[in-house]
Amino acid sequence: MSLLSIINSRLGIGIVLGVAKNTSTKTGYKLADFAADFLCKHPNAKLIRAARANQWVITGERLSKEELDIQVDQTIRNTAHSIFEFYHYMHDYPAIREKVIFTPKVTRVLKERADCGEGTIFIGPHLGNFDLGGRAIALQGYKLFVLSYPQPNGGYAWQNKLRREIGLDIRPMSTENMRAAKAYLKEGGFVVTGMERPLDKTNYYPKFFGRPAPVPTSYVRMALQTHSAIVVLACLRNSQGKYELSCSDPIYMKPYEDAQDEIERNAEKVLAEGEKMIGQNPSQWAMTYPVWPEALDEMP
Repeated sequence: MSLLSIINSRLGIGIVLGVAKNTSTKTGYKLADFAADFLCKHPNAKLIRAARANQWVITGERLSKEELDIQVDQTIRNTAHSIFEFYHYMHDYPAIREKVIFTPKVTRVLKERADCGEGTIFIGPHLGNFDLGGRAIALQGYKLFVLSYPQPNGGYAWQNKLRREIGLDIRPMSTENMRAAKAYLKEGGFVVTGMERPLDKTNYYPKFFGRPAPVPTSYVRMALQTHSAIVVLACLRNSQGKYELSCSDPIYMKPYEDAQDEIERNAEKVLAEGEKMIGQNPSQWAMTYPVWPEALDEMP
C-alpha cells in the first residue's frame, strides 16, 4: 500500500481527525511539521514525486534540485498545516468565522451572483485551505452544491460525509449528479467543483501553465447548457496565519463550432485565472497527483 493510499484511507483520515480534534494548535502544528518531514524523507513516494513534478512546472522549470527540495518541503508543510487546521476547526464555527476573511470583492461577487438570477459555477484550485473556505461560505448562509471527485474511496467518502454536516450538498461526479447540478444552476444556484485534479481518462487536454493537461472540463458544457457564469475561487493563507478568500470576475463561456475547441479554449480561460493564483502562491498549491505526467521524468 502506498503512502498516498494510507493517508487517504478511512483509517488515515480517522487518525488525523482524532489527533486534530484533541490537540492544541501549538501541538498540532508541531505534529503537522513532523508528518511533513517524514513524508519528505521518502522522495520516491508517489505523492512526493507528483508534488515535485507539479512544482517544477509551475515555477518555470528553472529550479535546481536543491531549490526544488526546499520548495516541495514548504509545500508539504503548508498542506499538513492546512489539513490540521481544517479538522481542528471544522466544528468550531466562531473560529472559522475568525479564521477566514472575506475580501470585499468576494463579498460583492457572492451577493451579486446570488441576486442576479443566473447560476454560478465556482471553480476551486487546490490552494491554501479550500475546505475551510467552503465551510466559511456555507456559514454565511449560501447553499453550495459541491461536485466532488467521482467514485470516492472509503476515506474520501468519509470526508464528504463530514463536509455535509455543515449543510454542504456534496455529491461525487456522475451523470445523475451532473443532471441535478444543472437543474440547481437553472434555478440560480451555486455549484462548486475542483479545477485541476488530473483525470485518468479524458478526451480534452487544455493548456495549463503552457502544457496540455488532463484536467476536468465538464464545467464548460455545464455552464453553456445552463447559461451560468464561472468564478474561480481560492482560500489562501496570509502572513498573519489567517485565510483570505479571493476570486476572479465572472467568466462566461463562448460557443464554438468545433466541439474540441469549445471545451479546451473555454477551459483555458478558466485555468488562466487559476494560474495567476497558483503562480503567486506556489507553495500553497496542495496538488499531490501528477498534473503533467511527463514532468516526472524531466524534473531534477
